[in-house]
Amino acid sequence: MTQMTSSIRRSTSLVHIQGAVPRKCSMRKFLLAQVGGLVAWGLVACGLVLASTPAWSADGGNADPVAEAATKKNTTDPVPAGQTSDAVEDPSQSVEVRQFLDLRYSESDGTAGLFDLHIPVSDLHTITTNDAGEVIVEGEPRPAVLMIHGGGWAIGDKWTLRAYCDRLAQLGFVVVNMNYRLAPQHQFPRQVDDVRQVLLQLVEHADDWKIDLSRVGMFGYSAGGHLSALIGVLGNEERSTQMLASEWPRDDPRWELLPPIAAVCAGGPPCDFRIVPDDNAGLSYFLGGTPREVPNNYVAASPTAHVSPGDPPTQLIHGEKDLLVPIENSEKFAAALMEAGVAVSLTVVENQGHMMTLFHPKTKQHIKDFFTKQLLQR
Repeated sequence: MTQMTSSIRRSTSLVHIQGAVPRKCSMRKFLLAQVGGLVAWGLVACGLVLASTPAWSADGGNADPVAEAATKKNTTDPVPAGQTSDAVEDPSQSVEVRQFLDLRYSESDGTAGLFDLHIPVSDLHTITTNDAGEVIVEGEPRPAVLMIHGGGWAIGDKWTLRAYCDRLAQLGFVVVNMNYRLAPQHQFPRQVDDVRQVLLQLVEHADDWKIDLSRVGMFGYSAGGHLSALIGVLGNEERSTQMLASEWPRDDPRWELLPPIAAVCAGGPPCDFRIVPDDNAGLSYFLGGTPREVPNNYVAASPTAHVSPGDPPTQLIHGEKDLLVPIENSEKFAAALMEAGVAVSLTVVENQGHMMTLFHPKTKQHIKDFFTKQLLQR
């Protein structure tokens, strides 16, 4: 396992592009990705996640899924709060992380309404649970990152990002890792509302978990990257526009409680569904019909359609040879953000496809460095 990771590290280079110029989108690639991508996701996701997770931590991030995990230590690539990972590679400086798994944010069936909480332990912070089993942190508020898994909006689970969560927690973040309702049983915009509902958990427990609500970031990959990007660009839109991507009524008090998003990192995100032909049904399982049948859903679900000057700083990461979600998605989204004056960076991982980009060591590096700069060093 380690040998495979080392091989990827040696043989793959990475290109960092500020404000990439969009290339002409291949419609054939896009449609093949949407129609066939879900099947491919299901075939490769579980195997590659398990195979690649040990690149992140000595224990592989495969802790037993109990409601409250025992205290644990990671010993690979430890990074103290406030420093980028380039500065430290000393296992003796590892940071202890407490995991609280399978907490509930909604009454959705099965595991859809569950989230995990990863909290770093430090000399300035203590973590206990009260008589009701609630997590209580003592110390100064810290930034938080919400993590959203991928899977074509139809499969996947939060455990696939668990090792990433521990790594970010070691940096000094409170990390929340969520599940959400899946298509086709639950169609757009329920997944978006689930993300909002977890953001409200951060607000509700900000004092208990010592979260600085002015420093909340989001990371997602693939479908999770789409949801992260969409929530990021919708945050400062008119309520009428936000409601196109929600089942919440206009006068729902929850709208006023949502925290601002300070930074978004999205990997391999589908960003613009408006180019899908009118009668193509490839995304009907998620968006509820073809573009001709539900045109508003294809616009409402497209992050590129909602870009505006007030959007949060954004880091995009995309594999150069991604056939499931072609790189044009990120290129055009980055170009739109740049044109609006939003701080954006697009990192292209050369010669890598959709899945292996997620597990590439440089992807890990950029995630950590981006959130360190945007949230820890503010």
